[in-house]
Amino acid sequence: MSVHPLAAEVLATRWLTAPAVINVLALVIFAAALCWRIDQLRRHGGGLQALAMTVAVTALTLAFVVDNDSVAHTLDDWLFAGASRVVLYGLLALGVAALIVVFFYPGRSVTRERRAGVEAIPLVAALIGLQVTLSFVPAEMRDASLSHWTLTNWGYALFYLIACGYLAYGFFACVRSVAKYLTHADGYMRTALILLIAGLGLLAIGSVVQIVYVLGNATGVIDASWLLTPSRWLEVLGVVGFLFGISFPMLRSKWQGLTANRRRRRAAQDLLPLWELVTDAVPEVVLPDPGRMSPTALLHRRVVEIRDALAQLSPFLSDAFDYAGIDVRAGMVRMAAERRKAEGVRAGAVRALLPALDDGLEGDAAPLLELSAAVAALPDVEDDDTDAPNSPKHFVTEEDSQESPQGRHAAR
Repeated sequence: MSVHPLAAEVLATRWLTAPAVINVLALVIFAAALCWRIDQLRRHGGGLQALAMTVAVTALTLAFVVDNDSVAHTLDDWLFAGASRVVLYGLLALGVAALIVVFFYPGRSVTRERRAGVEAIPLVAALIGLQVTLSFVPAEMRDASLSHWTLTNWGYALFYLIACGYLAYGFFACVRSVAKYLTHADGYMRTALILLIAGLGLLAIGSVVQIVYVLGNATGVIDASWLLTPSRWLEVLGVVGFLFGISFPMLRSKWQGLTANRRRRRAAQDLLPLWELVTDAVPEVVLPDPGRMSPTALLHRRVVEIRDALAQLSPFLSDAFDYAGIDVRAGMVRMAAERRKAEGVRAGAVRALLPALDDGLEGDAAPLLELSAAVAALPDVEDDDTDAPNSPKHFVTEEDSQESPQGRHAAR
């Protein structure tokens, strides 16, 4: 199937360029981040900082949408010539102002919230300046790209000076604020902050370079035409760094959640031999089936049911269980399960077996996983050599033995 030459040229020159590809990726990431922020607000609520972050992500997402040529042309047709440019830089300014609030004024202090309101002053001034200066730009220039020709109009040049000036102020303010947190951060948060500072710093430098380009070409003092390409690449690299920095904690948390779920799903499966053995003997410990469960809930349920069943089997297990080897423990548990099924409930105090190795669900499940692996490795009952010196019979108390059912001392 052949592609029309004109379509191929448009695709290669406008859509397959590095900035265009990065813009599309940035739009996708910002859209995903926006959905995530809205979900976080719905679940947990939040104060000024959470709301400001949501506003920042929303504004930057819409800015990437407006930067699309078809969307820009539609806005210009519906509103007025140059409307897309005002909306684009207005959204960028709003997003940067929201980021300043996020990084400058964390927490829910009333004083800080009042101070955050001060950031509305330069933002409103910049937005008004953009609208006013655009009115002095000829209609044929309003949708034209930044170039030496367009900068011959002072209104066009002033428009870009206001836009780039506010963005430079905002990005440098964010860098200064984030740098304060860097001294107190470590681990993955330090990595995220370094990426964030690098991205915001490159964006700030890119805005300054654009200011120099505009001033140089508008005044004719210097020939700064060559600065336009570096400024755009600085912006592209800055967006990449900012995206990685702002999304790194979220991506890391999501990755840890996926690996934890996979690990817990595997642990729940590995507990199955022990669970089947003890719940077959003590079926009353099995909780009602709630339907589909998360890996964490399934593992927690297995651990609880196994521990409850082992407690019910503890009257059939001597104190030797506590210091016996893992293979012997597995045989003792199987023997206790068989006797529980044959004899029913035995009177006597129950006790907790196999204490957790550490805090948390994984620490609670660790000794059970070891025992479950030993249970799975046990030979069939008919093949088990019960006269072997390490047989569970040699660790049964005299109270449990057939020869002395009333005995009280453990055989050693």
